[in-house]
Amino acid sequence: MKKQIVILLIILAFPLVIAAQTVMPQIIASSGSSYETPSAQLDWTLGELITETYTAGSIILTQGFHQPEISVETGYSDPDIQLSVNVFPVPSSSYITVEFNEIWQGMTIELFNLQGIRISSTPVINQRVEINLLDLPSAGYILKVITNENKMIKSYTIIKN
Repeated sequence: MKKQIVILLIILAFPLVIAAQTVMPQIIASSGSSYETPSAQLDWTLGELITETYTAGSIILTQGFHQPEISVETGYSDPDIQLSVNVFPVPSSSYITVEFNEIWQGMTIELFNLQGIRISSTPVINQRVEINLLDLPSAGYILKVITNENKMIKSYTIIKN
């Protein structure tokens, strides 16, 4: 009887001793660093043993220790026009915020799919405009800032995930 009680106590106490292991993303490399400016971010490591990038159409798979999120804010900017525009967050799954340092009469934000079809057109009436991406499929899009004379001021590539 004593032996059964001891075994029962061991069985009941055993779960209290077990501890779960937590896995945190971590890089162990011989060297590396991270730099950030208002317009760009660079992360690098030296000594990654396995790195490879596979591309099939619009799908990109990157392997290796450093797996940055895709953050794309590229496009056209008219050099003659001094207008500051910030587009964030990129990538996004819900809303894109577009901020202007000033707004002009008749300015609009147009969103196009990669086939060139206009998805939406939003008039700029405030210095901060939110563009709804919730109903759009995950893909790449082109966001254009257009003047009232239908001249493109700026263009950005947007990723909806």
